[in-house]
Amino acid sequence: MAYDEDTAITLWPEYFDVDRTRAMGRRLPKNLCVKNPDIDIIAKGALILDLEYEVYEDKAYPSNWAAKRGCVKVERGKISKTKLLPKIAEILVKNQKK
Repeated sequence: MAYDEDTAITLWPEYFDVDRTRAMGRRLPKNLCVKNPDIDIIAKGALILDLEYEVYEDKAYPSNWAAKRGCVKVERGKISKTKLLPKIAEILVKNQKK
């Protein structure tokens, strides 16, 4: 399936931030999260998983609207968001330890 901005899965850095609580937007267990996740590494994860993506640097997570950390939109279809998040998180954790 090709990338379509209207139906793409949005990946916010807040999903992967170990310093955030679940109520603040973290979507994964802390062992799959990193400090200050970077949208470039999230995009690299999408590339490794052979997914089409687009990076938006000027976007802000809705509950953290003052901090414009950006987001990555990934094509929908090959994998569900529930299965995609841990796969991206593993890539983040590997790159964080380097």
